[in-house]
Amino acid sequence: MYRHLVYIEKNILNDNATKRVLDKINPQEIVIIDHYKEVLNQTNSHWHFNKKYQKIILAKRESEFYYKGSFLTSSLGYRHFYYNTLALNCIFHCEYCYLQGMYNTPHLVLFLNNQDFIKATKTLIKQHNDKIYLALSYDTDLLALEHYYPYCQEWIDFAQKEKKLQIEIRTKSHQVDRLNQIKPTDNVVLSFTLSPESIQEQYEPLTPKLDQRINAVQKAIQRGFKVMLCFDPMIYVSDFKRIYKDFFDKVFSKIQANSIDSVSIGVFRMNNDFLKRIRKNGNRSDLYFYTYEVKNSIATYSEDIKKEMLLFVSDELKKRNIFRIHIYE
Repeated sequence: MYRHLVYIEKNILNDNATKRVLDKINPQEIVIIDHYKEVLNQTNSHWHFNKKYQKIILAKRESEFYYKGSFLTSSLGYRHFYYNTLALNCIFHCEYCYLQGMYNTPHLVLFLNNQDFIKATKTLIKQHNDKIYLALSYDTDLLALEHYYPYCQEWIDFAQKEKKLQIEIRTKSHQVDRLNQIKPTDNVVLSFTLSPESIQEQYEPLTPKLDQRINAVQKAIQRGFKVMLCFDPMIYVSDFKRIYKDFFDKVFSKIQANSIDSVSIGVFRMNNDFLKRIRKNGNRSDLYFYTYEVKNSIATYSEDIKKEMLLFVSDELKKRNIFRIHIYE
């Protein structure tokens, strides 16, 4: 993260939230802009070069405070599934991430009018008779951003008062200590994405190590948070079965099966237009030289490979007494 320079929309320049974030970043230079898209959507820029000098953009979201959930992710069995975008782009850089193909640049947008998102969600809740499921952090990693703005704290506090709301906060961050002052509630699940060490080193190089994430999971459980483990996306590598079996042996030697709420699994998949764009942008990862099958505009492994992966992993989890498994197929 390149914090020497911060972009700020002029309409929030004097807001208290802006001042608090700036105090934490302490930039050497501030550039005032009219709208965050001026920077985020710059054309003719090199995505991977810009990632090395990723800037922060402080902005205000004016509309679209939630969206219908994507069919590329699991609804966890909920009839009403939504997600929101409190921030755009991520401080991490996972090779398999669709964000590389979604935006022209990797610059991180923080929307500081979080209470407007919460107000819109209150209205959404009133429109449904039964519970809604809201994913907070698919386009970023909110826990990794908690130092800059207390997104997780404000949403967990809100969820404690709204029992018709089920929230998921998905993360690869190990900074769970930032939630120490927050009272856990049953309708918030912290979802920790875990990957085998060889996968993490090759495809998630800027993320916390597996041991750090396992330690974060243990702390979250001890604090009383409901926890889901996410093995998603799984990458089809040589010796896949041995690698993932050893991985599960390690994870569940340190995390008791009965201490977690559930597990979510899925294989690598991506919107094919995003995939093409990432290839065009020059990502040299072997992930983008693989020949995927494309169905309904989604690129993923062949049906045979996908079934083999999901069946093997499901069986390995059941051997470890884990039966509440959400499977993306």
